[in-house]
Amino acid sequence: MKVQTITVAIVHGSPPIREGLAELLGRQADLRVVGAHATLAAAMGDAAAAGAGVVLCDLTAARAAGAATAPGTGRLLVFNVADEDRTIIDCVQVGASGCVLQDAGLDEIVAGIRAVAAGIVPCSARVVTSLFRYVASRRDEDHPVLAASLTDREEEVLGLLAAGLSNRQIAERLGLRPQTVKNHVSRVYEKLDVHSRLELLAALRAPRTVPVPR
Repeated sequence: MKVQTITVAIVHGSPPIREGLAELLGRQADLRVVGAHATLAAAMGDAAAAGAGVVLCDLTAARAAGAATAPGTGRLLVFNVADEDRTIIDCVQVGASGCVLQDAGLDEIVAGIRAVAAGIVPCSARVVTSLFRYVASRRDEDHPVLAASLTDREEEVLGLLAAGLSNRQIAERLGLRPQTVKNHVSRVYEKLDVHSRLELLAALRAPRTVPVPR
């Protein structure tokens, strides 16, 4: 059975590191290194590297280039990543499809390349933990964070509340009992972490949370 080859481009500012990686990855039966460059911009300017199935890029080089220079969707694997919440979030912001931590061995880098090539996001338990910690830490800041999902009916009620209708008017508009509307309003308040109509209207004008339809 013929092994499908994954083409890989390497980006790192240090010549010995990128050359060493090229040699080690080249020993894998299913990997073929098609370019090794100091910057992501240089790699994207090289036809062979730009067309690689996976671009293995050092985090420093990825940060310097920014998301605008990142290769096509699903091809960027960032490595040499410190086990810190902020640096792991940086990987997401530069357009990476996955990341490999600083202390990862060659086996983990190879596994990450194969995962990205297969359309899978390689994430260790430590990376997932950092992502959850980061999202949780933003709940009290002025940044959009996913709130608990609103049902379709709760979204209808939210829209009518925002339009200034009273509970009784909402009940008449939707053909519901006033107590049912009151229950829906209570759940909307709870999910959006507000305690009154005034707080709700203020939150809608300057949202800190983003309701996600179920």
